[in-house]
Amino acid sequence: MIKKVIIEKAERLQKIPPGSSVETRRIKLSLMRRGVDIIDLGDLNPDPSLRDFFILPLDKGDMFAPCDSTTWQQLKRESGRWLQQKYDVRVRADTEVLPFFGEKRVLHQLLSSLLNPGDLVAVPDPCDPTYRTASILAGAEVEVFPLLERNDYLPNLTALPSSGRGAKLPKILFLNYPHDPTSAVTDSGFYREVVEWAGKKNVLVINDVSGNEICYDDHTPVSLLQAKGARKLALEKFSFFALTGIQFGFLAGDRGLIAQTESLQQALGDFPSKALVLQALELLRRYPEISHRNNLEFSLRKATLLKELFKLNWKARKPKAGPFIWAKVPARYSSVGFSRMLLRKAGVIVSPGFGFGEHGEGYVRIALNPPAEQLHQATDRLLLHSHIWQRRYRPKS
Repeated sequence: MIKKVIIEKAERLQKIPPGSSVETRRIKLSLMRRGVDIIDLGDLNPDPSLRDFFILPLDKGDMFAPCDSTTWQQLKRESGRWLQQKYDVRVRADTEVLPFFGEKRVLHQLLSSLLNPGDLVAVPDPCDPTYRTASILAGAEVEVFPLLERNDYLPNLTALPSSGRGAKLPKILFLNYPHDPTSAVTDSGFYREVVEWAGKKNVLVINDVSGNEICYDDHTPVSLLQAKGARKLALEKFSFFALTGIQFGFLAGDRGLIAQTESLQQALGDFPSKALVLQALELLRRYPEISHRNNLEFSLRKATLLKELFKLNWKARKPKAGPFIWAKVPARYSSVGFSRMLLRKAGVIVSPGFGFGEHGEGYVRIALNPPAEQLHQATDRLLLHSHIWQRRYRPKS
């Protein structure tokens, strides 16, 4: 008789904090089987209308063929040209730029190429859970530093536990502005302070500016690489997923770190198809038109949702950039409990703040995924069920 093999789970998996997405998916599937129309404002998933108007008609041979080196180098050069035009940052595109197709995957590859067991990584709280997960899977220890609303969600780097005398310094510091999930933004003065601090401490800074492609109210986005000396100690992650729904972006910064990550990609056989690369080239070449058109759409969605939420007396931040709305949950609710209640009662999915870290508790993140008409439907459902969480609700006579 052959016995069943029993293999224990890797210890690093036990260090990954649990998320609420598994239960959300379970409830969503249960409701959909009962015929409930779900409006998903949880994880970012922009609707196809944002990209349909510029999708290239591609040759069948390009659909499945791997990208050749000539087209790949062309994408690098186009990414470098885009970076210079938008931020006035000049890089050597062949060595200081690395395109990617998959935002989470490239972070795992980057950290796997940089970290050794026992290295320390400083991540903000709240933040995208990928920063913490990728660090843990690379064998590193994670140090959390809080981002507080009273400080506009900006970190106090001198207050890091590792900043004390004799303390172990982090090898990597993660930053992310416009901030996911709160949509907080920063300025060039803050980035200059970060570069000065990191230079003294010998810390690599990884800055995720993925939300910069969506801006409101004449906000001018800034880049860490604009700060003097940043290219010597920083990598910046640019992405066009929030703007278009296409999983394309690129890393830019220190050429040694770019080379390490690219070598790991090649060793893993992570090569995109030529079709994906050609589509990315089209996106960069038509960026002004795409950005203008899609930002108008996101501005309409933001204005529509905020107007309706304020009518419901929700306390929400008005974002200057990014595809998210950060809102407080009512008293007597946890973020997970409130999100679960909205899904069960109104068929509306939002992301509980606790899923982004301890300091995200008390809030929910709302993604501007669907068009304004569907956002109206979502807020109509919230209004219909608002008596559940409003203490002073009085039904109309």
